[in-house]
Amino acid sequence: MWKWLVAALALLTLVACRPEEGESRVVRIGCFPNITHVQALVARHMSRTGEGWFERYVPGYAVEWQTYNAGPSAAEAVFGRTVDLTYIGPSPAINAYAVSAGREMRLLAGAVNGGSALMVRPGAGLARAADFRGRSIATPQLGNTQDVSCRAWLAAHGLSCTLEGGGDVRVAPTASSLQLQLMKQRKLDACWTVEPWVSLLEAGAGAKALVQEPGVVTTVLAGRAAWLRAHPREAAALLRAHRELTQWILDHPEEAQRRVAEELAELTQTPVDPALVASAWKRLTLTTEVDTGHLKQFVREAQAAGLLDRVPPIEGLLWSSLSPTP
Repeated sequence: MWKWLVAALALLTLVACRPEEGESRVVRIGCFPNITHVQALVARHMSRTGEGWFERYVPGYAVEWQTYNAGPSAAEAVFGRTVDLTYIGPSPAINAYAVSAGREMRLLAGAVNGGSALMVRPGAGLARAADFRGRSIATPQLGNTQDVSCRAWLAAHGLSCTLEGGGDVRVAPTASSLQLQLMKQRKLDACWTVEPWVSLLEAGAGAKALVQEPGVVTTVLAGRAAWLRAHPREAAALLRAHRELTQWILDHPEEAQRRVAEELAELTQTPVDPALVASAWKRLTLTTEVDTGHLKQFVREAQAAGLLDRVPPIEGLLWSSLSPTP
């Protein structure tokens, strides 16, 4: 079991006996500085500029935004009760559900499919899976969705990798924000990552996509089981807000892209070219549906990679406003 899960289990043990704080009038929502978190970035921008999208649906509540590098960090925040809802990849959500024996983490809705790819540096001599033997691939964080996809792809091509960084191919967790610099310095030959880093690597390092995942679930909206139990009406209202925001984004793509670019610049303290967001947009499919078939596929892939053992029935991961978390 890797470090973030050990920490999560410790946090779960510490808070298990504490009652949920039902009097709080603050909803804490997590997201990542990735274009695959479109709804979160647009809503965060609206919160920051005083337009508050989610705030409209839960009168009397304030919305606080939390930012994480990747899914395992967001899952730790769920276990530590420092976030109530979060946009997150399916693999860390499933991991949290499994390690808590089904007690923690519930999926409310889908958010984004696609937007991830295996990017290779030009001149690195990586044109097919066999070329990676003895080489390295960077992923955003151990156990995150792209990390699991990377390990599953290697296994499907007969290549081994261990959680400790051994095997035929070394999978090296590397913060997304460092990937472009390392590739430009020729210290990184390949990485499995998500937008905007896919487009950044194309534009800034001449990288090419060797594998793309247009239909794979990349981002979902999830919540803490205890918070959902304590706030079923608020959770249902925020789910409606997410669905209606998704439709608003589909109806107003240019304005949504502007807001995403501005929010990414705010989060990263780096100017973001609107053309970069427009390029990344083409790889994304916005959806509020949860594909249980893909969730089960992630379970199989994580188990094959040695990242998961037993997983309760996946249907228990799904939250319903009609029958909230048991």
